[in-house]
Amino acid sequence: MHALVKSGLLVIMLQSTAVLSQNQQVNVLWFEDASCAAWTKSAGNKAIRAIYEAWIRGFVSGHNYANPSRQVALGQFPDSSGLHQHLDQYCAENPNSSFIGGAIALVEALRTPARTVPTKKSPVKAETSAVPQK
Repeated sequence: MHALVKSGLLVIMLQSTAVLSQNQQVNVLWFEDASCAAWTKSAGNKAIRAIYEAWIRGFVSGHNYANPSRQVALGQFPDSSGLHQHLDQYCAENPNSSFIGGAIALVEALRTPARTVPTKKSPVKAETSAVPQK
């Protein structure tokens, strides 16, 4: 792991916040600054974007663990470019929100059974995985 990424991981502090989801309070651990403004500011910084991406992958994995019947299937999650495009668009449309809202929107769009299908407005590319499907 690059020294810059390690340094970034040490600098980022996690906080707990309440997110309303289907009328239930859900505590989400997040970055000190999880605003869309912080996401947008990180454009061009591969190390910081890698940290955001790792958080989102963990968030989706946690969702899958907690909701085995409504998972984001392997091959459905976008590659890095598609994920960044999705979050860029989400934050452009919701500049006063948290990028976590973009992660939630992505899960809601991709989980099975999917309620919506990603459109051209929300680009999502399939990701290949080395983990064998059962």
